[in-house]
Amino acid sequence: MKKILLSFAAPTMLLATLALADNSASYDTNSAGDSNVKEHSESTDANGTTRTQDVTKKVDVDSNGSRTTKVDVKDSTDPKGLFNKKTTEIKNKAVQKNGKTEYSHKKSVNGTTVEETDQKTEANP
Repeated sequence: MKKILLSFAAPTMLLATLALADNSASYDTNSAGDSNVKEHSESTDANGTTRTQDVTKKVDVDSNGSRTTKVDVKDSTDPKGLFNKKTTEIKNKAVQKNGKTEYSHKKSVNGTTVEETDQKTEANP
């Protein structure tokens, strides 16, 4: 009897896990090389912890061939209970123009900046 019960329990748990996940994505591009990607995922595990992630990727290319790339990530983890949600936001930006690259990175946890970087590189001769 125990073997039969376990064989039914595993598929049921798998279905319950799949039912608690939500994923979506949208993509948009044009002939100039610009693109926008938005991804959203949300899931809840067996302990009641909800994880939500939103990712936005944007690439802009101008008529001179300069490229600006932005990637923003917002990740929230909310364990079951009150006042224990953690939100992490990451913003990355790279600008490639005239052979030079400028890069910036910022990471915030619950609204407090924990990492911040700005870098510039020169073109190779």
